[in-house]
Amino acid sequence: MHRHFEEIDSTNEEALRWGRDDAPHGAVVTAHSQSAGRGRRGRSWSSPGGKGLYLSVILRGTAKEFAREELTLAAVPRLNFVACLATARAVHELTGHACQTKWPNDVLLNGRKIAGVLSEAELCGGELDFAVVGVGLNVNQSEDELPERPLYPASSLQIETRHAWPIEAVTQGWLHDWWVYYHQLRDGAWTEIRDEFWRRCAQNNQRVTVQNENKALSGLALGLAQDGALLLETQSGIERILAGDLVQGSA
Repeated sequence: MHRHFEEIDSTNEEALRWGRDDAPHGAVVTAHSQSAGRGRRGRSWSSPGGKGLYLSVILRGTAKEFAREELTLAAVPRLNFVACLATARAVHELTGHACQTKWPNDVLLNGRKIAGVLSEAELCGGELDFAVVGVGLNVNQSEDELPERPLYPASSLQIETRHAWPIEAVTQGWLHDWWVYYHQLRDGAWTEIRDEFWRRCAQNNQRVTVQNENKALSGLALGLAQDGALLLETQSGIERILAGDLVQGSA
């Protein structure tokens, strides 16, 4: 099932509302524009009309859906990796340009951020009821239609490729590649997905700084733990980083 809106507050918000109203597994919400698009850690996502892909998908995990692993609350962060890889593959298939991932939930083209992913969980009785995975992909924005981003500069497919792209083709390509990767995850290929994300990662074996609300931690990005945490080699040893803003270089 698919619901499309000319304008909406947020496709993730609508997907959460629809999910509470018993939307089926795999239901999709798209929008021409968002008035309150959201990113990670409560940040806003600029969503001008007809210029980007604004999409959310609803997932209901059961033991039947996941051959070897049920979609549990702990597994929801893995959906960010799946969505990032789907975005990178869809962009490459459409434009011929290779993207890089950025831990934990962004996609870069030529070192500039073109997409972000936000996965959210809805609980019932302390257990996962359903998950929502949202993607915002800048497609045809011009420079003056993009916000200033202090950590990574924003860009769009049009800016980086010097070519406008049809939103419908971007949408269909993303959905196709999303389900390819999702079914791999469902069939137990999390390790392969994690490893592919890291091979594509712009920070692979680079010196980086992870900024959290209270501190900044610098070191060498060694890889990803089994749960997707960043392994950072610092002066005091290897740290497992579960969340934060990743920037290149040392503080």
